[in-house]
Amino acid sequence: MVIKASSYRNWCTENISPQSWTRLVLKCLTQFRDRGFTLGQMENMESDFDLDAELLESLNQALEELYDMEVDEALLVRY
Repeated sequence: MVIKASSYRNWCTENISPQSWTRLVLKCLTQFRDRGFTLGQMENMESDFDLDAELLESLNQALEELYDMEVDEALLVRY
């Protein structure tokens, strides 16, 4: 299943808080930078992209650490 970064961001905004996406990105900033993205690009989401398995796992792990939550990836499709 392909998960878009914007879907993950929208889920976080709706289910946690508007700042939650920023916190997750900061926690995984090295992985985003390794893929050529800046913090500004991730904040503005000017160009959406598919989350690869490694980055998705990092985001899920950060979500667990920061918010003690898990996301059902099947639900992300609707966001």
